[in-house]
Amino acid sequence: GIHKHSFYFHLKECEFRFNHRHEDIYKLLLKMLRENPLC
Repeated sequence: GIHKHSFYFHLKECEFRFNHRHEDIYKLLLKMLRENPLC
C-alpha cells in the first residue's frame, strides 16, 4: 500500500503520467528540469 504522507505525491505522479501518456516522460522531465533547475 501507500503511506498516508506520500499518497498526494503518488496521485500527482499518476495524474502527470496519464496526462502525458503519449509522450516520452524521460525527455519531458529533462526539458522541465533544464527550464526550471532544482537549485
